[in-house]
Amino acid sequence: MEDTNIMELEIKETIVARRMEKRGLMNRDISFFLSAWRHMTQKRSVVDWKHIKPVTGDQVFKLPEETSLKYNELYGLGEQEMSKCAIVKLNGGRATTMGGTVPKCMIPVKNEKNFLDIVMGQIMASNDRNGIEMPLILMNSFFTDHVTEKIVGQTPLIIMNFIQNEYPRIREDNLMPLDTGTDDDWCPAGHGDFFSSLEGSGCLDGLLELGYTYAFISNIDNLSAEVSPVILGQMVSKNHDFMMEVTKKTANDIKGGAPVRYNGNLSLLEIAEVPQDNMADFQDIEKFQFFNTNNLWIDLKALKKLITEQRLNLPIIQNRKNICERDIIQIETAMGAGLQCFSSPGLVEVPRNRFTPVKKMEDLVELQSDLYTMNTNYQLQKKTAESY
Repeated sequence: MEDTNIMELEIKETIVARRMEKRGLMNRDISFFLSAWRHMTQKRSVVDWKHIKPVTGDQVFKLPEETSLKYNELYGLGEQEMSKCAIVKLNGGRATTMGGTVPKCMIPVKNEKNFLDIVMGQIMASNDRNGIEMPLILMNSFFTDHVTEKIVGQTPLIIMNFIQNEYPRIREDNLMPLDTGTDDDWCPAGHGDFFSSLEGSGCLDGLLELGYTYAFISNIDNLSAEVSPVILGQMVSKNHDFMMEVTKKTANDIKGGAPVRYNGNLSLLEIAEVPQDNMADFQDIEKFQFFNTNNLWIDLKALKKLITEQRLNLPIIQNRKNICERDIIQIETAMGAGLQCFSSPGLVEVPRNRFTPVKKMEDLVELQSDLYTMNTNYQLQKKTAESY
């Protein structure tokens, strides 16, 4: 009986591997998925709650006042290093939550400019102000790649793009891939796939060869996430190889991934990893005060070393959904979980004005309204009560 079960597993594994090969995935990404798939059970992949400790305010660097000497010191240090920084935007989303099926980056936001227009404008304005050439790196999905490949090499801005991996969606009833014959059978690999896809595409080596040392990463729908000389200065001054921008949780953020100490090590806890019995604790904003904005800073040389030495081991997240009237499991990883892999990670608390994501129609309508203005540097600014 045991031999029969092993044989069945090997047959299923071959089927999964062939589907992924046909989709164009690299061998190492197929191996990673198969390893996670083999260990999949009907139970959720959760953490051992007794080893979880929420991060407290004294473990998070708070940005100094803009009038302080410390602020000026960090600003100057970061300004010197900005020419070595690449700007990465996670650009795989489609606007399904806003009633459409177009790439989110192409949705008009302000003054007839879409997300991609505004991001490009912000970077070019910053480059002009500082006399540097920070490039824009786009992590696309198969859905968004066709709309951005047309602009590569056609703008004054250096633009590189690469495609995020896709994984098979797994049926919960038989642990086999969903097989509708449509793109619904596939899902993004989670933004933790950024590390592998950046390296596998050759983009990481290309950036290092051009002399870029740092990358600032954020979601393309968070137009407040511009490169900050002060945060870069803090990263350089403390020799951090990975930094996460966090901000205080509100009642609207209870599902956001939270920085924690897990077995004493700095890590990121996503809601899909939380045992159901502990969900109320995780969603208590007094206990878990901070959440990950997904604005991240990484040292590219440190990333290359981790990948080369096969030490970038991100925890697997089993994300359960209902697709095509089937209960399915999506195998994902979170980019912020890199906290536990890099040797010198850090957390920085940022004000809420660095986190204005557009996740639903109400968010978009607010940005499009007179409540926000956009200046000549393509920076969006929220009007205060005194402005009216």
